[in-house]
Amino acid sequence: MENLNRQRLSFSQTTGYAIAALVCLARRGTESMMLREIAVCTDMPLPYLSKVLHRLCEAGMVESKRGYKGGVKLARRPEHISLLQTQRAVESTRTPAGDEAAAENPRPNTFWEAFHQTYRVRLATMTLADVLAYENSPRA
Repeated sequence: MENLNRQRLSFSQTTGYAIAALVCLARRGTESMMLREIAVCTDMPLPYLSKVLHRLCEAGMVESKRGYKGGVKLARRPEHISLLQTQRAVESTRTPAGDEAAAENPRPNTFWEAFHQTYRVRLATMTLADVLAYENSPRA
């Protein structure tokens, strides 16, 4: 029986915060935001936010500028930032387990391997623009 901890179907807290920070930045458009503004928007502690944004900056998803008229803004358009890219940018293990095996073995051996392969493909096609569209749509 496979380890059930590997079968987690939700994002880590860090990935959730990263997506929330990107959504705040996307709502601002091309205008920069100060870290304190993003912390309020995401309800994230400032030191933690700083680490998350540093990883997103390293991945080329956000840009930061110090000094007068400084702050943080998206480096790419929301439709060019996938949820899988976001997850990979901020998770401590940069390559999710199973990606290499999936590349070498296109036919998964177990149901859970197949499920996670499908899950990764779906995350790769879902973008920050999709998150924004969903949040802006009226719900019944």
